[in-house]
Amino acid sequence: MQPNSISSPKFKVSRFNPYREHLKTQIAHTSLLTLKPRASLPKIQKNTSQISQRSEIPLLKMQTMGSPLNQSFLLEMEKVYCVWHSETGIVGGEQKKHNQDAILVQNMKNYQLFIVCDGHGSSGHLVSNYVLNTLIQQIEQGMQRNQYMLQYNTQLHKTVIKGAFAKTSSLLEQSSLPIIRSGCTCNIVMLLQQNIVPADLGDFQQEFQKESVVYCANVGDSRAMMVSRGIRGGLIINQLSMDHRLDVVEEKNRIKQKGGTIAQLQHNGQSVGPYRVWLDEMQGSGLAMSRSFGDTQMQSVGVTSEPTIYEQKVRPQDLFMVIASDGIWEYMTNQQVAKLVYEKYEQQDQAAQYLVQQAQQQWKENDVVVDDISCIVVFFNQSL
Repeated sequence: MQPNSISSPKFKVSRFNPYREHLKTQIAHTSLLTLKPRASLPKIQKNTSQISQRSEIPLLKMQTMGSPLNQSFLLEMEKVYCVWHSETGIVGGEQKKHNQDAILVQNMKNYQLFIVCDGHGSSGHLVSNYVLNTLIQQIEQGMQRNQYMLQYNTQLHKTVIKGAFAKTSSLLEQSSLPIIRSGCTCNIVMLLQQNIVPADLGDFQQEFQKESVVYCANVGDSRAMMVSRGIRGGLIINQLSMDHRLDVVEEKNRIKQKGGTIAQLQHNGQSVGPYRVWLDEMQGSGLAMSRSFGDTQMQSVGVTSEPTIYEQKVRPQDLFMVIASDGIWEYMTNQQVAKLVYEKYEQQDQAAQYLVQQAQQQWKENDVVVDDISCIVVFFNQSL
């Protein structure tokens, strides 16, 4: 089916609020779900009767990738499709020397990782690759150390992820990389099946029911979102991470309390671009985010590498996730991104490349440069 034959979905936007509990839906189930086998994927319907079957999630056969090239990669699995793509930016009409994005899709023993890092500064490409490779090692070590307790304390996953971010940041600062004015963002999604632990454990040998869950941890302005099937035929967008920008009240207050200056760039006497954090003297270009790895000169004014972490169960109505660098989100809304991916719902191997190409076009129409652009698209509930 051609994209123009897919009816434009209606959108119900779930506005992101880190203080609400909508990220922790109470709908529990035992596994990822698949649609009934059909010759072609159905359009979004006004009821959910076609997604009522349940089936066990297999271990996903994934591979790693760092320092992304300008090509697409497809990982085909029994129940889940994952595809990703990255393009190097353009400055002065020529392709940049380095792609500062680094992305990874990795299958571990009992979980899967999807990571997008976006470097900035003269050494941003080095920082993003260092953070990506170090972070996955730290998460693996933390999961191994706590593998027994993770069966009975599901919130320990957040502790492991937070500890991995802290250790990665520490090792980065101990490394020889020049990170005074260079750093990177990081958005990581962990997909796993965890036990539904009853309040009274009783017999420790009991068989626990399982549920599929995603944990999303973020530092900076790379973003992840889940797109789900609405009960009235539309698409529901649930942003899984919070952009750490200087117009977020909590972030702005922390920076100001530490003595940082928040202002836009000045050009011909006018304020342009996003808000940035500066040292008192406002030299250089400032930093257009409130959290990052590296950027050590900004740590004194409240810039931190501590992630915000959110949890969401994978539900029968969930269609796909998008994890991407800010090159995707700069000139496109969540609704536009969801619609573009949905247009490729029946050609899922093309979704990531198509999304990146559309983002590139937006940059060309709205800016004099084109940023590095990278994304990972994870499809659920598909039947090919």
